[in-house]
Amino acid sequence: MNQEQLAALLRTLLQFGGGIAVGRGWIDADTATAVIGAIVTITVTAWGLYARRNTALVQSAAAVPQVAQIVTTSPHIAEAAGPKVVAQ
Repeated sequence: MNQEQLAALLRTLLQFGGGIAVGRGWIDADTATAVIGAIVTITVTAWGLYARRNTALVQSAAAVPQVAQIVTTSPHIAEAAGPKVVAQ
């Protein structure tokens, strides 16, 4: 499952949960909209920060078939990113 599929699933589950909460009278529709919007915003922001950390960016670049080797000055990134990445 890729990140777009995961995000779509999360939005659907939140909408479904919000619909149940509104239908049962636990919260009103405006509150459900605000809460779901806040959860989606926080989740997307957290995922964006995680996916764009240095190691993840290097891993993404190393996954491209046309990339033969990546040289980094960080041994930590080289270890975490895979065999195409070497520390200098």
